[in-house]
Amino acid sequence: MKPRSLRFRLILGNLLPLFLVLPFVGLLMIYLLETQGVVASVSRDLSRQAILVADTASVQPDIWVDKNSAQKYLQRISPRLSARVMLLDTGGRILVTSNPADEGLIGTIAYTGEYQSVEEAIEKASTEAPNAREVVIPVVRGDGLLLGFVKMDNPIMDIYQRSLQLRQVTIWVVGAGLVVGIALGWVFSRDLTRQLQAATRAVTSLSTGQSLSLLEETKKPDEIRQLYRAFNTLAARLKNVEENRKRLLANLVHEIGRPLGSIQSAVQALTGGAVKDNELRAELLDGMAGELHRLDHLVGELANLHNELAGTLMLNRTPVVVGDWMHRITETYRQEALEKKLAWECRIQPDLPDISLDGEQLTLAVQNLISNAIRYTPAGGTITIRCDVVDHDLVIAVKDTGPGIPEEEQKKIFEAFTRGSSSKRFSQGMGLGLTIARDIVEAHGGRIDLASQPGMGSEFRIVIPVPAS
Repeated sequence: MKPRSLRFRLILGNLLPLFLVLPFVGLLMIYLLETQGVVASVSRDLSRQAILVADTASVQPDIWVDKNSAQKYLQRISPRLSARVMLLDTGGRILVTSNPADEGLIGTIAYTGEYQSVEEAIEKASTEAPNAREVVIPVVRGDGLLLGFVKMDNPIMDIYQRSLQLRQVTIWVVGAGLVVGIALGWVFSRDLTRQLQAATRAVTSLSTGQSLSLLEETKKPDEIRQLYRAFNTLAARLKNVEENRKRLLANLVHEIGRPLGSIQSAVQALTGGAVKDNELRAELLDGMAGELHRLDHLVGELANLHNELAGTLMLNRTPVVVGDWMHRITETYRQEALEKKLAWECRIQPDLPDISLDGEQLTLAVQNLISNAIRYTPAGGTITIRCDVVDHDLVIAVKDTGPGIPEEEQKKIFEAFTRGSSSKRFSQGMGLGLTIARDIVEAHGGRIDLASQPGMGSEFRIVIPVPAS
């Protein structure tokens, strides 16, 4: 899992408090087990041991009057005991001790409590465990005479006291861990919230048509970066659509206004008396017919664009005699090229097979390529048309010796409303011809290839697969 992913951050934000708390909860459980279980058990064992020592000492009265006997007695029993043992006289003074390091304490008072019966001492030891640091049991002879006391220290009382301190530390650390976990979770959630709010504001601005700024994608979780990238792509596409819409309107005004102006001028001339001059009338009518043909071609481009956008570009495939079909198309433009003083070369492979095509649609694609070649080739240039079948593909190539297309324009030449740079191409047409041609060819399962270098001309090649017969 990537450390910068949104999933990782959410998991970390939820589990981090647990990671901080669980170790200390474990320590707390250990403390409870040790102090409430082990300490209490040791304290009970200590009380039982003290009672047994007191019972055995009660039947050996000599140890209470003879220090050597008392010392031998402790040396004999202390290896079997888990704590330090002291024998005290009736005044609470130390007679002997099992720990040689306590020799300096002999004779000092180690117990100042009141005399209690054995039963009372046992009850007190049991109620104070595990908090009792020591257990003191009176030693009573059979006739009820108090001989002294047996004092045993709790061997893990120091551990218990440290456990109490650890409990306080644990509580503070657990509390601090929770605070840190909550703070980190808040920081992560705030960062995520800000990023989502930025996306929300950007989408709102986009939907309301306000000024739009792209979202910064760097240093973001993977999911947020993908969201921002998708938004930026959408914003760029909408911006492109808006620019195309404005360009379309501007082109429509230009492309429709010019022929309408020419037709209007011709109509005014005819109504003004030019109709009486047969030669001028014929010239004006031919001009009007040409402008109407231009308008008809413009409407056809717009209709094809509408079909493309609506997803309704349907092909009506029928068997086409490719050779005859190509001759009809090229003959239409041959005269136009010659009038512009262009050399015309047409190489159509003889005996081309009949191919199932939408002849009407594909004619429009080929016409667009030839029309562009003539339009962008200056006088004295050459137009070369080639049509043949290569490796089961129908190839229609249109080559010119015009100014060529810069590499940066080649990447977007097939986009709608795109035209060549003003320094090398005429600002004529809607910029839809190549887009429509590409869509028609692709609907046939083919493609259009472009080879061009500035100053060396251009060659467009329509490649359409020929179904096996």
